[in-house]
Amino acid sequence: PESSMDQYSVSTLAIPTWYTEIKPDGLKMRALVKSKDTIKRQTIAALTSLKECVQRCETTTSPSILQKELNTLRDHVHKAEFLQPDELILRKVRMLDNGLQRIFTAPSIFPWDLRADALQLYRRWASRIFSIDLLRGINFTKAKAAKRNADSIDKAWRTPSPKFNGHGPLIVGQWWPTQLCTVRDGAHGAAQGGIYGEKECGAYSIVLSGGHGYSDEDFGDRILYNGTDSKDHHPTESTQRMIESADRVHLPVRVIRSWNLAKANKFRPVRGFRYDGLYDVLGYRVLDPTKAIYNFELQRCAGQDPIRWEEGPAGRPTRWEVEEYDKLR
Repeated sequence: PESSMDQYSVSTLAIPTWYTEIKPDGLKMRALVKSKDTIKRQTIAALTSLKECVQRCETTTSPSILQKELNTLRDHVHKAEFLQPDELILRKVRMLDNGLQRIFTAPSIFPWDLRADALQLYRRWASRIFSIDLLRGINFTKAKAAKRNADSIDKAWRTPSPKFNGHGPLIVGQWWPTQLCTVRDGAHGAAQGGIYGEKECGAYSIVLSGGHGYSDEDFGDRILYNGTDSKDHHPTESTQRMIESADRVHLPVRVIRSWNLAKANKFRPVRGFRYDGLYDVLGYRVLDPTKAIYNFELQRCAGQDPIRWEEGPAGRPTRWEVEEYDKLR
């Protein structure tokens, strides 16, 4: 399978056409420079500070100063997820061609988690998704954030297909407030189901949520995952996708962990849903033939970024994501 490191290749991330077509000395850019809009000016200042921090990381020769600046840069990148630039602001600050790329293409300077988060932000802005609403693209009810079963994706939203193997456009540690948001971004294909796949293609993704009658066993890199209960002795459609992955397809599945997992599970995200990478489906056993309950053994693929479960600078969700999530409740 593809490694996380492959995602940082600059050759696969061409600067978007809309960005290169903006004239730095054009009328719109000159109007932006003269603008007294407070939000725009604050956004430009914040992004400029981010780039200045990148510069300090690139030039310092002191290991202790570098570590301090890297932590500052993490804060800049994580807070930037909740800035609202537009095309002109990004072009003025040169954020896409001379900003975020400097982070995720320099492994000798910037740690893996910082490069991953810079890449995620780059991809979102390059796609011109500027909304900072965690539930963007969602028609949501007034239910609490933890109980959003009545929500739906706006038909006008460009939902990418989840029918692919591998990481695709995702980064390990990518985070969402609800399972429906994982569907919105193409990470998973079922708003409530734990297994998503296609007949003859196996499973593409699973969500660990602890909702089974039989408990899953989660050891981080190794998972014992239970398929859904059947009303008879035949495996459910979703369980059959996992059987196909183990028996014939032999391609890894994406694993997303939910905060609905038992609190004793140390890999459980503190809020929402987190993408934790690719796992091979090694095999299975039948726990209950009468209900066709299958138990699958999954092993995390080598060569990926670590699971981002620990508290600290590399953990996801970030403290800013947690704060925004809690505002929904």
